[in-house]
Amino acid sequence: MTIISLLLLASLLPHLTFTAHVNVGIVKGQEAKPHSRPYMVSLQRNKTHIYGGFLISKTLFLNKTCLFNSFPALTVVLGAHELQKKSENLVRIKVESYHQHPDYDVESLNNDLLLLKVTNCSYFS
Repeated sequence: MTIISLLLLASLLPHLTFTAHVNVGIVKGQEAKPHSRPYMVSLQRNKTHIYGGFLISKTLFLNKTCLFNSFPALTVVLGAHELQKKSENLVRIKVESYHQHPDYDVESLNNDLLLLKVTNCSYFS
């Protein structure tokens, strides 16, 4: 993926972020209907939740960069309503590559965005 593509994606993020903010799963303590937010994911290391993120295409997920270097081997989890319970819908996908925002600032956390690419996401097939 070229830098130009990443910058183009970054220019669209305010619109994607607004949409994700409006459609959050928990509002004022109310639990979302199970599986009503299929684009929401859990980013995990050794089956332990680290961050939440969201799907932007069949192979790309958006997340935050913070502490990325501490967790090199990550998995994206789709289809889970409660991470502590087993689910037939749960799918684990290994992350193939990571693309950190080129202007990420570790001190101010400006541009705290991480694009995750997975090899094959059959969840929506």
